[in-house]
Amino acid sequence: MARKPEISFSELIAKHGEKAYNFAYRLSGNEHDARDLVQGAYAKAYAHFKDYDPNRPFDSWLCRILHNIYLDGVRLYAHGHVVSLDAPAPVDDSSWDEILPGDDPDPTAGLTRKEEDAFLQKALNSVPVHYRTAVTLCDVEGLSYEEISKIMACPVGTVRSRIHQGRALIREAYEKLERSGRKLQ
Repeated sequence: MARKPEISFSELIAKHGEKAYNFAYRLSGNEHDARDLVQGAYAKAYAHFKDYDPNRPFDSWLCRILHNIYLDGVRLYAHGHVVSLDAPAPVDDSSWDEILPGDDPDPTAGLTRKEEDAFLQKALNSVPVHYRTAVTLCDVEGLSYEEISKIMACPVGTVRSRIHQGRALIREAYEKLERSGRKLQ
């Protein structure tokens, strides 16, 4: 197999950085966390660039690193952030009902494109991360099942199943959000 011509790390980042950011944004749901994820992925990729096989797609390798960093962060956050609603509210003279968002209907008529995107992101955030990742890599990033399989470290059949199930869960969550007319935070 012929080796690809040598290309610098900065050239690869310039070529694939936007794709990495879009993937990070869809995983995290906000710009700040997406930037942190991408920065962490760049740092880790740079530190391990000697291990990168130039005969394989760089974007898949980078997205795999990004995905692993995201999963590590989710596990770490979930481990240390459990709140009991039976405990007193963290704000003096307040109850949990006043702090937590309610299910009040949104008084505005019609959704703008920005609101639709927010509904989509909220629907994405509501499904388990392995479905969200598979759907995002396929439908947003346009990767093949084989590339997604490598990034997610699972068989192609599992990728197909996760994409199918993920789309159904996202569609269900999106439709539920639309029906409820819930105001997005």
